[in-house]
Amino acid sequence: MTARIVTRGDAGTLTDEVAQVSQEQIAARRAMRRRRQAARRRRILITASLPLIAVGLIAVAVTLLGSDESPGLASPVASPALGGGQQPPELVIAESEGVEIHLPVDPDKVTAILYHPVNSAAGIPIEPADDVDHEQADRAGRIGPATAGLDVGAPAGTTVFAPVDGAVVGVTDYVVAGSRQGFEVIIEPGSATGSVLRVNHLEASDGVVRPVVGDQVVAGETVIGRVRDFSAVVEQELAGFTQDAGNHVHIEMIRRPADLLP
Repeated sequence: MTARIVTRGDAGTLTDEVAQVSQEQIAARRAMRRRRQAARRRRILITASLPLIAVGLIAVAVTLLGSDESPGLASPVASPALGGGQQPPELVIAESEGVEIHLPVDPDKVTAILYHPVNSAAGIPIEPADDVDHEQADRAGRIGPATAGLDVGAPAGTTVFAPVDGAVVGVTDYVVAGSRQGFEVIIEPGSATGSVLRVNHLEASDGVVRPVVGDQVVAGETVIGRVRDFSAVVEQELAGFTQDAGNHVHIEMIRRPADLLP
């Protein structure tokens, strides 16, 4: 997804521009989803032929993993209960440019975590944490680094918390195929130089207000929005890895645009 997030007007004031998702990108995602669904059907057929003892081995493995005292994610689920959820634990799920990226939603709401390229050379690779399960999407013609995009799946309406400590330096409407769909937030991490974090697929609802430029945010504590429902807007890439519509909060680390330089 490409965007120029914030520009300066003639008087030096910040003005919004909207992020765009092209029809070509949407078509590519639909094609990718069909391939993923076909692969999933093949995996189901293969799994059905395995001996029943495999079920027992999986159960033992789940039990052993569940005994870990560290705050991990729940196994991916298809349809968690609706609602905002709880504040997430202090759990780092990735790192980029020396910045720790924290889980932005209640772990009980997570359906899957997906890394994928973004169609922008400004994207910066995000390194997944070793102990957090995740999926990797195909390139599908996108030019950015393979892990520049991070989607954390959760039902529409789930409360989203800031993934990093920092300051809000941009807020803009998010547009898909010419239609305004919620907003996105740009955060300058306090520990990074020359990069900013972009978070989108957000909306303001049920008492959650849209952030404004200048807000200070704390990872895992400051609410920045709720997950917006895109199920009727576009076929979401994450849906190829879950059993629901693939709603999620999208995170990118990008080179700081010149318009946001002091």
